[in-house]
Amino acid sequence: YTWVTRKLRESGAVSVPLVTTNRINMPAVAEEVLARGDADLVSMARPFLADAELMNKARDGDDALINTCIGCNQACLDHTFQAM
Repeated sequence: YTWVTRKLRESGAVSVPLVTTNRINMPAVAEEVLARGDADLVSMARPFLADAELMNKARDGDDALINTCIGCNQACLDHTFQAM
């Protein structure tokens, strides 16, 4: 959905920073979104549930070690709610 924030930015309809989200699951994808100017900020949620060390691995250049969120909810949310 980065195309939505891109259109909003291009239209000049808003004057506040825009956040985009949805299926941005790897740091490289987030960087591409920002580099294209599609948004001012990127929101990532489930990727941090899939790998709590995501940011540390990205910082260290270990992207290949990141447990990538595939959007299934089974490896993160389902197990989280089972404990309740």
